[in-house]
Amino acid sequence: MTTLAVETVMAQLAHAGLNLSLAPAGGLAVTPRSQITADLRELIRSSKALLIDWLTAANDATSQATCHSPDPPDNPLDWKELAAAYHAHHFNCPTCIAAGRGSRYGQRCGVGTALWRAYCE
Repeated sequence: MTTLAVETVMAQLAHAGLNLSLAPAGGLAVTPRSQITADLRELIRSSKALLIDWLTAANDATSQATCHSPDPPDNPLDWKELAAAYHAHHFNCPTCIAAGRGSRYGQRCGVGTALWRAYCE
């Protein structure tokens, strides 16, 4: 299976309302489980190793390229600066963008979580 084919499988699963991520134990986590049909389950099983490789590569590239911490504001009580710092990160981090869609899409990355807490608390 080529990279294009793996991306096609990922697009098909996303269109079906499924979110794939790497499981802590080294496998795949697919949510929500209630949306998995027999055909989709077979598609995931037949592509599992390549999906894991693709997600691993995507996570590595994302963490190296976009998950950086912007400079903190001079005044931590200035919500405009906190908002700007959070949004600058959020809109460049696929993990945080997915988390913004709702809890079923995963959690924010570590940097995004810290910025979100500073901004919202």
